[in-house]
Amino acid sequence: MDLAHTRTGTGEPVLLLHGITHRRQGWDRVVPLLAGERELWAIDLPDHGESPDLPGDYRGDIAPLADAVEAFSRTQGLERPHVVGNSMGGLVALELAARGSVRSATALSPAGFWSPLERGYARAILGGAHAALALIPSARLERMLGTPVLRTALVGLLLAHPSRIDPAEIGADLHGLSHPRRSFATMLSHLDTWVPPARSSVPTTVGWGSRDFLLPRWQSGRLRRALPDASVYILPGCGHVPMGDDPALVADLVLASTRPRPA
Repeated sequence: MDLAHTRTGTGEPVLLLHGITHRRQGWDRVVPLLAGERELWAIDLPDHGESPDLPGDYRGDIAPLADAVEAFSRTQGLERPHVVGNSMGGLVALELAARGSVRSATALSPAGFWSPLERGYARAILGGAHAALALIPSARLERMLGTPVLRTALVGLLLAHPSRIDPAEIGADLHGLSHPRRSFATMLSHLDTWVPPARSSVPTTVGWGSRDFLLPRWQSGRLRRALPDASVYILPGCGHVPMGDDPALVADLVLASTRPRPA
């Protein structure tokens, strides 16, 4: 599958993966901080951004997304790149780490480490946010995002510091949630299939936002038990999408976790 992507920088190759209904531009505030030391490939996952649709028989699980990233790497001649992912993209990164098809994996607030109750909460939040945003005309949403209090109300579950991001950028990011591609409903209906891998074949690093209100940071405890060899860090002051809240902190974590290792 020919995934839409943006390539920049030089050094060790790193794939950047976004969360559900997000887009590759979600990494734009981090990329300039990494490009001097890493070759960065920001990717729109299938059925997101400008990438092609998933097959019509898609069943909502993570495996086809990981398959598409593996195929993309082969097409681009990338032999076992590093991978960094947020939320759904973080779970994809961990799946690629379990397969051993990447050099290292870094996951930011990865999905899949929820209890049944927490999974239902995440489904309700995402589904409710979609239903609410779909009712707001674009021009009105733009005006709402220009008001700090309303901006926080709209995206406070995802970002700890929405005031740090241009309202137009937030509006463009929210388009994928207000007008999602066809896989969104299927994914929400099958979040029980988002089961994290029981192992990692490569060095694995996890960063979890201290103010993540979608996938609360205590879920990192389950990750520690599932993947005891992973290095886990709490990202102070960050919400569910830490690339927006603290790009410098995320860049430091990515540089450290993708540092070249002796052969």
